[in-house]
Amino acid sequence: MSFKVSGSLAEQIAGHLQDRIIRLEIKPGERIRELSVSEELEVSRSPVREALRILEKYRMVEIVPRRGAVVTGLTPEFIRDLYDVLMELLGYTARKCTGNATQEDLAIIDEAAQRILACSKKLDIYGYYQAVIEFGLSCIRAAGNRLAEQIISELLPSIRRIMYRSFATMGDNLIADAEIIIAGNRYVQERNGEMAEKTLRDYISKLQSYV
Repeated sequence: MSFKVSGSLAEQIAGHLQDRIIRLEIKPGERIRELSVSEELEVSRSPVREALRILEKYRMVEIVPRRGAVVTGLTPEFIRDLYDVLMELLGYTARKCTGNATQEDLAIIDEAAQRILACSKKLDIYGYYQAVIEFGLSCIRAAGNRLAEQIISELLPSIRRIMYRSFATMGDNLIADAEIIIAGNRYVQERNGEMAEKTLRDYISKLQSYV
């Protein structure tokens, strides 16, 4: 990932580091040194320090006295708990999405689903991961519940980590995974809330087996 400065500098740096953590370019337990990051990105240490505080808020790093920022691990208990929460939140939004989505929303959701299928056929794990996240976020936005959207956005950094980790272990099963999402998209397009929710719950259960 190339680093480009736009918007809030600290947020851009946090996004850059988050992407590297998700892709395991910076591994759990590894220190992130302010000076190294500032030299690499050619920025001052102040926005780097602020970026690390943003990552700490999202449980990506822990600020340890005399050690600095250390990338957090993902324990089996945390992953299980996060998937349990996701099961309920996304099941709810799947139902709401089928009732509240506009035709424009449905078109955006369908476009993301087609990208998922295309990336799965190329075994493009990173592209697949990005498309799945966009598909999910598009459904959440279409559901129209701003509180649910806010809660999910706060969990999103951790969600991104475990989902990328799941996809990276799938290998040829990526196509079978995509077919479940395509089925879910069909139910969303048909506004079949019951089947959209069931497919989502089945999908979350399946993802858990890959972590």
